[in-house]
Amino acid sequence: MLLHALIFVALFYMQQANTEVIDVIRPATVKALLVAENPQAKNEALQRQQQAQRVQDQRRQEQARAETAQREELQRREAEQVAQQKRTELQQRQEQEKRQAEQRQVAEQQKQRDAEQQKQRDAEQKRQQEVAAQQEAQRQEQRRQQQALAAQQDAAAGEAARTDAEFVMAYSAAIHDLVQQNWSRPPSARNGMIVVLRITMVPTGDVLDVAIVQSSGDFAFDRAAESAVLKVGRFRELQGMPTRLFDRNFRSFLLTFRPQDLLN
Repeated sequence: MLLHALIFVALFYMQQANTEVIDVIRPATVKALLVAENPQAKNEALQRQQQAQRVQDQRRQEQARAETAQREELQRREAEQVAQQKRTELQQRQEQEKRQAEQRQVAEQQKQRDAEQQKQRDAEQKRQQEVAAQQEAQRQEQRRQQQALAAQQDAAAGEAARTDAEFVMAYSAAIHDLVQQNWSRPPSARNGMIVVLRITMVPTGDVLDVAIVQSSGDFAFDRAAESAVLKVGRFRELQGMPTRLFDRNFRSFLLTFRPQDLLN
């Protein structure tokens, strides 16, 4: 069997070689006829045609797959772009919402701070008003007390003035009476004559000086009045007088001498 197979293969190759040599030297028409008449060559041509058709189909399939892959890649890219755009829009919207939330939070915090500051200002204003009202009440109370004290002082001063005036009038009357008692009426004295004397004394009541400030017009009358004061010499009634009252009224004072016996 092996030997027969070897012989068959050798004969086949020899036939192929002879066929190729014949094909070279044969005309194309004859070769085509021979091929057409040769079943083996026909089968080979058919196989080559089928193989070419398969290659062509395979190329068309590959091209279709490539076009499909390209379309899918384009669609994928478009979908990715749409998704990216949506993600970008979503991110922008989220960022905008975040900024708006932050702005609302800042505005709310500022509103709370403004309200707190206004509350503090109102409280401070109220406190200042209360302090001002207290100060005003204190000032009014002080004025009232001062007015009451001034009224008391005025009343006391008025009372003291009235008392001092009464004392002065009493002392003046006593001095006038003493001068009147020591006065000697001159022959020239007439009704209506008066003389004003300035008397200077010390707190003991001693007379230091007597001067005529306003003359009666009659020399003898004036000198008689002056002599009457000098005769008294010391007004003992003034010795117990308060110093302030003496200094104010009797250290140097005017005495209007109008003898009572001239009024008759």
